[in-house]
Amino acid sequence: MSDFQTSTHRERWIFQPQDLVDKWTGVNRRSAETLAQYGTTRLKVDSVDGSISNPEPAPDHVVGSSSVKPLSCEEEQMMRRFYEQKIQEVCKAFKFPHKIQATAIIYFKRFYLQWSVMEHHPKHIMLTCVYSSCKVEENHVSAEELGKGINQDHQIILNNEMIVLKSLDFDLIVFAPYRSIEGFIDDMDDFCRAGNGAHQRLKVIHFFDPFAILFKHNNLMFTVLPFT
Repeated sequence: MSDFQTSTHRERWIFQPQDLVDKWTGVNRRSAETLAQYGTTRLKVDSVDGSISNPEPAPDHVVGSSSVKPLSCEEEQMMRRFYEQKIQEVCKAFKFPHKIQATAIIYFKRFYLQWSVMEHHPKHIMLTCVYSSCKVEENHVSAEELGKGINQDHQIILNNEMIVLKSLDFDLIVFAPYRSIEGFIDDMDDFCRAGNGAHQRLKVIHFFDPFAILFKHNNLMFTVLPFT
């Protein structure tokens, strides 16, 4: 088993809050500049090697002007949060374990430290993150099965796989606290079953509610905690 203390997660993916703001602001500014130059922001991705090329200029576009306004940083944040919730819904529909969900959300968050939602559609990236998470966590599901289960073209998942992996710098081992939380719940359950009034004492201090603990962690996955 990998050790967090020597992991790439700890070495390369823990940031100060201001660092996160700077990264999000930077990719937002880059997309706004692309929009001004080309009249569109969607980058073209080579499905084989994940290489990126600039979009084709929109018809009749005049450089430096666009009738379409770029998203603000706040609007991008709302978009990311929306699709992080969608990841949970997809994982729940497939009855994936918590570790699949957590890994997929962390992949999604890492990806959008490098890119704007205006450059790569978050619906497509979300599905690819779930697919990649299943492979890494050894809970294999084919792209065809995943796409069919949510009525999406599986080719979209495969086309974005390489750009997602490259954007993660192939740092695919991530650490989420589900395993620790579930171990804690099991230990507390054993403690309560031991008798001696332990269960009643825990009820009195409102300490032990395993479902509330897991629910809180599901919500925390939407914050910047994996990075800070």
